[in-house]
Amino acid sequence: MEGEEIRQSGFESGVGREGSKDSADGGATAEVEAEKAAEVKAEAEAEAEAEAKSAEKTEERRRERLKRRIEHWIEHNREHAEGFRRAAEEAETLRLHEVSEVLREAAKRLEETSSLLERASSALEAKHED
Repeated sequence: MEGEEIRQSGFESGVGREGSKDSADGGATAEVEAEKAAEVKAEAEAEAEAEAKSAEKTEERRRERLKRRIEHWIEHNREHAEGFRRAAEEAETLRLHEVSEVLREAAKRLEETSSLLERASSALEAKHED
């Protein structure tokens, strides 16, 4: 029985040592897994940040394009309004009073439209500064 006890205690102590080794390896494995998880998280955060920057740039380009369109319409309307006024003067010299009156009204309405477009442009700039 004594021999059996020695073998059992030797076996048990060997298991104990191997168990310690396994738990040490388990700790190292857990540490490696935690590092991998941290790397994956950092990569995901970097990717999300890059996507957000890209979206901001896209939004900025769209705002700039809209601003240019509005500015173009304002200038275009001014040119047309001036043309309408010249045409109204020509109609007046031809004694086409009603035509002249309607052309002057069209010029006035284009100027009102340009004023609205200027408000839109200002609102766009104010929103951009927020």
